[in-house]
Amino acid sequence: MAYSMDLRKRVLTVLQQGQIPSSVARRFSVCVQTVFNWQQRAAQGRLEPAKPGPTQPRKITPADDRVLREQVAAQPGIIAKELLRMISAKVVESTVDRRLIALGLRRKKRRYTRPRKRARTSSSAAGIFRAPAALPIRGSSFSSMKQGQEPT
Repeated sequence: MAYSMDLRKRVLTVLQQGQIPSSVARRFSVCVQTVFNWQQRAAQGRLEPAKPGPTQPRKITPADDRVLREQVAAQPGIIAKELLRMISAKVVESTVDRRLIALGLRRKKRRYTRPRKRARTSSSAAGIFRAPAALPIRGSSFSSMKQGQEPT
C-alpha cells in the first residue's frame, strides 16, 4: 500500500527546513531509503506513487493473439513449443502458456496410451498378486543375526 500524498509532502517540508533524512524517517515512521526516494521523485517533479502493473508493453501482440486463437482452434492438441515458432514475438514457452490462459484457451491434451499386446483376463490378473512372504515372529531380533542365520 502506498503512503498518502499528505505524508509525502509533510516529509519533504521538514527536509526543506534542514532536518537530516534519518531523523525525518524516525519522526514519520518510514524507512530512510523511502525519504531519499521521495526526495529524488520530488526533484524530478513527480511525487505521486507509481501505478501498479507492467511498465513495458506486452511482447505478444494482438496479431500474435489471432495466430494463437486460430492455431488452437485448428489443432486443439498443439503444444506451446509449436505455437512459439508461429508467432512473431521472441518469448519463452512459459510466456505463450500464460498468454493462452489469459485468452481462455486452455488446451485439453490428448492422452496417448500404448496399445496392449493382449487383453487382461481375470485369471491372468490373479497371477500378478502374490501372497506376502511370512512375517517374522513378534519379538525376534534381526539386528544381532548373521547372514543366513534364522531368527530367534
